[in-house]
Amino acid sequence: MTRTTSPDVFRALAEPVRRRLLERLVARPASAGELSRRLGIPRVNVSHHLGVLAAAGLVELRQRQAAVRPAALLPVRRYFDEALARAAITLSESANPVAPQARR
Repeated sequence: MTRTTSPDVFRALAEPVRRRLLERLVARPASAGELSRRLGIPRVNVSHHLGVLAAAGLVELRQRQAAVRPAALLPVRRYFDEALARAAITLSESANPVAPQARR
């Protein structure tokens, strides 16, 4: 893989609640209170998870609102694009093995 994605990003995305928050924030910025009501999660938990996402650089917290940082998602996308491309090549090669050449 050409670029490294911060381990903090993957740790942040490993938690399902944080992924749900990020999915909501992709549509538009929202406050912790609004996210709490929409997702049925206690506000203190939402605030904690937003802090983890912010520490990983995935969201920006400003004026009581959280917003996604799209540029921070690009390395994650590149990582998975490269991983999927490599997997496709590997699968293709294993599905069509090259016959060994006959000895002369």
